[in-house]
Order: sequence, then structure tokens, then C-alpha cells
Amino acid sequence: MAGKKEKIKVYGAGRFSLYFKAFLLLGVCTIGAMFVYYTNDVIDDIQRSEARIAKTYTHIWQLVASDSIGSHVTSVLFDEVILKSTFPIVVTDTLENPLFWKALDGIPETSTDPEVLEKVQQKIHEMKSNKGEIPIYMDSIPIYILFYDDTALVDKLRWIPLVEMIMVVGFVFLALVGFQYIRLSDQRSIWVGMAKETAHQLGTPITSMMGWVDLLKVGDESFTKEEVYRRIDIDLNRLGIIANRFGKIGSEPILKTQDINPLTSEVAQYYRERLPHKGQGVQITFEAGDIPEINVNRELYNWVIENLLKNALEAVDSKTGMISVKTYRDSSGKEVLVKVSDNGKGIPRRIARRIFKPGYTTKKRGWGLGLSLSRRIIQDYHRGNISLSKSEPGAGATFVIRLPIA
Repeated sequence: MAGKKEKIKVYGAGRFSLYFKAFLLLGVCTIGAMFVYYTNDVIDDIQRSEARIAKTYTHIWQLVASDSIGSHVTSVLFDEVILKSTFPIVVTDTLENPLFWKALDGIPETSTDPEVLEKVQQKIHEMKSNKGEIPIYMDSIPIYILFYDDTALVDKLRWIPLVEMIMVVGFVFLALVGFQYIRLSDQRSIWVGMAKETAHQLGTPITSMMGWVDLLKVGDESFTKEEVYRRIDIDLNRLGIIANRFGKIGSEPILKTQDINPLTSEVAQYYRERLPHKGQGVQITFEAGDIPEINVNRELYNWVIENLLKNALEAVDSKTGMISVKTYRDSSGKEVLVKVSDNGKGIPRRIARRIFKPGYTTKKRGWGLGLSLSRRIIQDYHRGNISLSKSEPGAGATFVIRLPIA
């Protein structure tokens, strides 16, 4: 059953990644389509305005040609409207020989140079192909032809969707690169932390075994050989447990339906036996509730409880510290809860949301992996949840583990 659930999880993660990529691609395409539609709509409005302006120019030319409203007025219209415009136009005779042109890119406005006239002719053909021609009449007889083209603004607007799409794609690319960098940085932090955590956990039983071996070499009679061998055997078993724990990180652990009360009591007793016995000292209590069995991996679950107890021991006062561990069934009857509380210094609100992130720690000698690993063990491997349910500076902290009933 555990193997089947793990396959579903991997498939679900891959499907989420596929959905995310599809959503990202759809979002970029939608944004691009909106840019293109809006820009084309603006260009259409400008082009309709340009067509009206071109027709207005033909009327002015007709007035100038006929001088029907007086030479002074027509002169003002020609000087103030035609000559000062930035609108690209060409006026030709009926044979399309250029007589006047204005605002043609790269073409002087007054020139009799054959090369310039040839460029104007080429421009006339482009204008005629793009916009057609507008005859200028006098007494219903066409005497001139006006050609026009889009302004430089329209040409610039045509590039806006492409520029905007490049910017969007660039932004998405930078976002993905940034996300990848953050992910790789987290992975590096995890690997460094895992290496240090491994050395730390292996160091204790190895150092202990070296001490017992030294006792055997010097023939110290403080302990019998049988007692030394027994202690060495305990340390060897501890090394095996540590190896199994790290071997299960990143692989599919085997879950077994069992009662977690004995497992929790075992860890609490392990730390209770190693507490100082002079004075009141730190007190560790365990209250076993009436709970059903759940699917759990023994080594990984014990590791989580150990991490919570170690954090609690470091947070409480060495003389008045109180740590309580309690198991019980939630009100819905669907989950088993494990609550670990202490009366230590507590966790400030400003960092409460970050304590489960890999590499985050407030300890001078910590690596910020204990709670991060605990969350992964509970959420990814046991389909449960671990959270900081309560914390007050100077009044302790309470962690709660929720595990589904088998």
C-alpha cells in the first residue's frame, strides 16, 4: 500500500509540473494576444484618422488650385497646414510625376536630382500599393493625385507587440532562472547540512566505541568485559539505526501499521535517562493516549520525536525545564496527534514561519535541518502534518504532529 501511494505522489508531482508549464505557456500567449489585439486596434484608429487627414489635404489642394476663397486664405492654408505637416504625402500630376512631397523618410523635400526623383517614384508605388490614390479635382476634372502613407508613429506601434512579447518572455526567463537558482541554493544548503548532520550523528556512537576500546586496551577494571561489550553492541546498533535513517531519506520507506505509543515512550525514555540527576533538573513526561494504530516507519518517526525533544531541551532552563509529550485522537476521529510542549524561551512570531525552511536556524552551532527533515518525514512519507501550534516568548512552544489513522 505504501509503495502504491508513493507512485501516486510522484505521478502527481509530474502532472503538477506539466500543468504549471502549460499554465505558464498559456499565460504568455494570452498576454501576447492581448498586446497584439490592443495595439492593432490603436493602429486601426490611427489609420482611419490618417485617411481623414489625407482627404482634408486633397480639399486644401483643390482650394489652392482653384483659389476659390481668395489667394490670401489659400496661401495661409498651404503654408500652415501642408508645409508644416509631418504627414508623409506626395502630390503628382495625372501621369504620376512628382510635383510636391513631404515627410518622406530619407528623401529631401526639394530637389531636382534624378536619384531623389527616382526614390520619390519608388515611394509613390509603395504608397499606391498600400493606401491607393486620392485624385484632386478642379471643376470635376482630376488635375493632381495625392498619395500618402502611415506616419512614423504607426510604424513604431507595429513593433510594440513584438517588443512587449520579448519583454514578457525575458521576464519569465529571468523568473525561471531565479527560481532555479533559489532551488539549487536550497539543495546545496540541504546537502551541506546533511553532511554535517551525518557527521554529528555518527560522531557520538563512534566516539563512545573508541572510548570503550581504549578501556579494553589499557585493561581498566572499572567495567567488566561483558559490560564493555554490551555497551559497544549498543553503539553499533545506534550506528545501524542512523544508517537506516539516512538511507530512507530520498527513498521509499516501508510503513508498518503499529501503535506509536511504545515508539514515543522509547524516545522519551532514551533522553530521560541521559538527563542530569542532581537536583530537580529538566523533567520529561509522556502521556500515552487511547489511540488506534497508524501506518508509520519506526526509524523515521523516532527521528522526528528526537528532533523535537532536542530542540525542547535546548530551549528550556537546565534547572526548571518541563517537557511534555502527549498522544491523543483528534475530535474528528480521523487523525492521531502527538503534542510536544515545553516551558522554554519560545519562538518569536517574526521567525515562526521560517523555522521549517532548510538551512534556517537560530542556534550558533545548528544547521537548520532538524525541523526541515521532520516536516519532510511527516508530510512526504507519512501523509501527515507537523506545525508550530503555539509559541510565546518566555512561555515555551508547542509542536503538533498529525498522522492519519490506518
